[in-house]
Amino acid sequence: MKASHIAVVALGAALVVAFLAYPAFANTASTTNSPTTSSGSSTPTTNTVPPPGPMHRIAGSFGRGGFSQFGGGRGGMGQTQAATFTTGQVITLTSTSGTYFVVGTQGKTNGTASGTLTLTVNGKLTAGYILSVGGSITVAGTTYNITSGSAVMGPGGASVQGEGATSSSGTYILGATARGNFSGTTAASVSLDFSNGTTEYAVTLTSTISG
Repeated sequence: MKASHIAVVALGAALVVAFLAYPAFANTASTTNSPTTSSGSSTPTTNTVPPPGPMHRIAGSFGRGGFSQFGGGRGGMGQTQAATFTTGQVITLTSTSGTYFVVGTQGKTNGTASGTLTLTVNGKLTAGYILSVGGSITVAGTTYNITSGSAVMGPGGASVQGEGATSSSGTYILGATARGNFSGTTAASVSLDFSNGTTEYAVTLTSTISG
């Protein structure tokens, strides 16, 4: 066989070997470069982003979510300076509009509501203020007088949470936020989970603030 023929055969064989070896090399390189290993550790590290944790419940039963649900001492619906209240001071919330729906009816049974709530400052603590609740609410055409109630206000004066009882064996849970704080603004939102003893209502009031 001529030397030129031998050279052609050898070149062809080399190409075949290279072609067969390339897939294995490519697979090895891909496997090696996928994870990265930190120095001094045998545990591979990847760039996978961990899934987010469960979302905090914002809605739910009125008044059961802590001060964070209603804005706490951080200004509620607006960022203002912390308010100062004195023992015996009365804050009055008078509704300008309001609605209700019967719980369990998916909002199908609903109507207008109104109310006037009085919040009396009974004492001050580092975490805020202690209040008593009075007044009345009108739901589905019937007015219920608040016969007892206690509440707390955050140190920023922006949120109130409480509970109590009404006439005719009613009970309620109260949540209220001021657009600023209860001494530095004139508007508030009030939410009540109210039961008259037979029917439970979710009540929302837009109110003015005085006192």
